[in-house]
Amino acid sequence: MAARKNKLRLSGQDLLSIAGDLGVSARVFSDNEVRQLLRAAVERAGSQVAFAKRHGIDRAHLNQVLKGKSQVRRSLLKCLGLRKSYTIDQAAKPGRRTEARSLAPALEHVEA
Repeated sequence: MAARKNKLRLSGQDLLSIAGDLGVSARVFSDNEVRQLLRAAVERAGSQVAFAKRHGIDRAHLNQVLKGKSQVRRSLLKCLGLRKSYTIDQAAKPGRRTEARSLAPALEHVEA
């Protein structure tokens, strides 16, 4: 018998209630906004080739990211002084409250 996959879906409210004081205030960028920042940095460097050489990254990948055909990798984020982070998706469908409550003790254990 195949094992059932457990889909853990929590609402933004559930996550906020569980997280309490975890996290920090930050400026949040979407993938498209990161691409805009990257385009500006490339223009400032003069060209894709110059930017890639300066930061020791693959120019072909840089080009694919700028076209929206490839994901932004950690190496490109590092060039911009950014890092990946996780945010609460307020538009997500609310999950079951019992799942949120079941996570609370685990978080309390981690904090200790």
